[in-house]
Amino acid sequence: MARGKERYEGAMSRMGTREEAAPVLFTPDSPELRIPGVKWASQLLWRAGYETQPRRVAVLSGGLLLTLLFILLVANLVAALMIDIIVLLLVYVVLTRRAAARRSLIVEQLPGYVENLVRILSAGNSLEESIGSAAVEAPDPIRPLFLSVGRQVRLGAPVDQVLAAAGELYRLRDLKVMALAANVNRRYGGSLRGVLRSLIVAIRQRAMAQRELRALTAETRFSALVLSLVPILLTLWILYNNREYYSAMYHDRPTGLAMLLVAGGLQVAGVFMLWRMVNSIREDD
Repeated sequence: MARGKERYEGAMSRMGTREEAAPVLFTPDSPELRIPGVKWASQLLWRAGYETQPRRVAVLSGGLLLTLLFILLVANLVAALMIDIIVLLLVYVVLTRRAAARRSLIVEQLPGYVENLVRILSAGNSLEESIGSAAVEAPDPIRPLFLSVGRQVRLGAPVDQVLAAAGELYRLRDLKVMALAANVNRRYGGSLRGVLRSLIVAIRQRAMAQRELRALTAETRFSALVLSLVPILLTLWILYNNREYYSAMYHDRPTGLAMLLVAGGLQVAGVFMLWRMVNSIREDD
């Protein structure tokens, strides 16, 4: 607790007297982040582009859980469980898709930003000054990302630590490479321009290879989507036309209930396996 308080006070001294002035991307450790699931949900929202404080995330998570419990109390158990699972899956899918789209756009814009950064470095500026100067002319969403990095650096945070934190949050290896290069440059000196030029070439070659891979696996990814949605849609259709079907199975103890539980577990496991197989072609860490 003492170490956490020391880190919190150090971050607050760099960010100013008001906690709200701190960029959400580098929010220091707070009591809300120790609540199970709040840190994970906060990072997911930040990756999706929603600048939300952990305190608000904790309140929203509590409200969502209370709503789901209310649905369980007022509805049929099987239907309520299915509604809760579907709602949670939809929220998760929407946030992950938005975060993936935002991350892909950052990766697409990163070579142009690094090229501008190299030009500013060639003019004799330091890395700390160049990051903020290059971010001013960058488009969204890479602009607020590096504006936050530049602001933290100006307030006293080491540039390599800030870049590493951004790379960890957005799951970008390229930012971690920049952080490593900045760390080596800060300790031992040397030129960053050669490393950054090599990084530009590597990013563009990897993007080209990733586009080719997505084109080759388009049919497989669509098949995985169909296999995931068909059982869920079929279940909803049966519930709409014959609600007593699953109710009779649920009251048929223990055979019917066991079949429902096993079927639900197999469906969730199958969707998870398909999701992992599809995500294995991505570049995330």
